[in-house]
Amino acid sequence: MEWTAVTNEKDDSHPVGLSKTGHRRPLLERTLPFVVFGVLWYMLIAHLSQHWISNAQYNFGWLVPAACVYLFLMRWRTRPPAQAAHSAIASWVFWGAGFGLLPTWLIAQANPDWRLIGWLLAIEIVALSLCAIYLLGGRSWLGHFAFSICFIFLSVPWPDAAEGFVIQGLTQAAAGVTVATLNLFHIAAVQHGNLIEVRTGMLGIDEACSGIRSLQATIVVSLFLGELYGASVLRRIAVVVGGALIAFLCNVGRTFVLGAVAAKDGVESISTWHDPLGFAVLFICVLLVWGCARLISGSPGTLLHSRAAPARAFPARLALGLGAWVLLTIVGTEFWYRRNETGGKPQWSVTWPADKMDFSEVKLSELEASSLACDEKRAAEWTNADGSHWTAYFFTWAEGPTRSRILARMHRPENCLPAAGYKLREDRGAITVEAKNLLIPFHVLDFENAGEKVYVFFCLWENRSKQPDRPRVQDKWTRFARLESVLLGDRNLGQQVLEIVVSGYDKPEEAEAALRKEIAAMVQT
Repeated sequence: MEWTAVTNEKDDSHPVGLSKTGHRRPLLERTLPFVVFGVLWYMLIAHLSQHWISNAQYNFGWLVPAACVYLFLMRWRTRPPAQAAHSAIASWVFWGAGFGLLPTWLIAQANPDWRLIGWLLAIEIVALSLCAIYLLGGRSWLGHFAFSICFIFLSVPWPDAAEGFVIQGLTQAAAGVTVATLNLFHIAAVQHGNLIEVRTGMLGIDEACSGIRSLQATIVVSLFLGELYGASVLRRIAVVVGGALIAFLCNVGRTFVLGAVAAKDGVESISTWHDPLGFAVLFICVLLVWGCARLISGSPGTLLHSRAAPARAFPARLALGLGAWVLLTIVGTEFWYRRNETGGKPQWSVTWPADKMDFSEVKLSELEASSLACDEKRAAEWTNADGSHWTAYFFTWAEGPTRSRILARMHRPENCLPAAGYKLREDRGAITVEAKNLLIPFHVLDFENAGEKVYVFFCLWENRSKQPDRPRVQDKWTRFARLESVLLGDRNLGQQVLEIVVSGYDKPEEAEAALRKEIAAMVQT
């Protein structure tokens, strides 16, 4: 059942909510679209918020939904008169995006860290919202409200490849400019990848942040201000470029101050400067971006309130159909995973070889520990009799919170080691190591650091009540394993990571053979 359009301009005798026959629309019909789309946006924000909580680079994501609402309400005040929706494409897109919700939401529950799924979910819900706007007000409304709805895309985590490329490029550039500036002020500094060595020690990437989060937050602020000031497309692009440059320079200034403090008072002294300086730089950055936007965009245009009050009703059959499908998606997904969830305790742990030469336990910094947010964290290093040097890390996350899977997969060697100056030479895929009647999978990566060959063995393990007969490397390297997790109903499982970094061998086969011997002694069931 569809209601005729009602506007205050054309017929003041029929207020919003009444049909031309004078009968008030049923309460359910008037409220159902708001409920359905409210649930959809809640689903999207609930999924994305796991990244906003877990990954400090996306903490700004909490502000994006609020900005979307503000921009939408601002646009609502100046909305044009509604037009008829003649295109049939909107209905096809509407139902296509709607049917896609079920498989996307099902996969997302087992793979909250899979960024492709996050983008698919965002695209589907945004497409549904845009189709709803089109059906309510035609092309005039679609063009008028599109930006405020699509603004949510700025809070979706970037694809791994794009994020890694930008992070490594920006951090190395920032480190290079900082080192040059320090030396210009007669403060001796040397760049090692993304690290800065000063007289008193090494300035780690955790102490001198790369600025990727500032870049992303600056893009959000720049686009928000461009919309707020009603700037043209070219002016908005200029604001974004100017904001990115400001963010880069502000972070160079921050790393310069931290480097100068470390060179004078020691690396350990920067912990007292890190957070206050970060907030100060963020405030200065936002202030400068606002000034840049104000200068480029000019004076904001006068907001003209719309005299027309379109009240085209959302088609009842679409609201009912979509609402039923969303309910089926949520209930069916919960039924599937609750039916299969049995939980599982850790099947194995590790003990460090304390009898080795030069054995010592490694203490993680407070920033490293807080970024991992794990329940157990241990690290150690030692030297074998053949002269090889070993460094091992063991982290565990208890079952339950969805973000545990995100955290366990976020700090991978190909992401973290390049930040410390390591160069990835070869990805040798997965191997399995037998220990205590268990087949433990490791992903093998060959690096080079200061001319020395370094071999990294990375194990990611999920604690199930029953492990499959064949080992599964559940990471981006095997996307089939992600889909297999859905079929098995794996969700909210405990996670554990064992990462071993080995140097001192000329051939990878020698390092692998040595690893098999070490693991047999280290693993305890």
